Amino acid sequence: MDEDPLHHFEEIRGMFSVMDGEILRFILEAKIPLEKFIRYELASRGFDKDHKWVGFEKVEEIWLK
Repeated sequence: MDEDPLHHFEEIRGMFSVMDGEILRFILEAKIPLEKFIRYELASRGFDKDHKWVGFEKVEEIWLK
């Protein structure tokens, strides 16, 4: 693994620490599928799973199906 997993954990924790508490409670209570949001966001960037640019049509096959 090239990346230090602790670095990613700290980044994620930082994002949640500044997020409004009402949003965090809503995510938990409504059981929002965060994976769908993440997949949509990754698809909108045009990169594959190896972070190589493949274009928007190709990433749809990778992230959204």
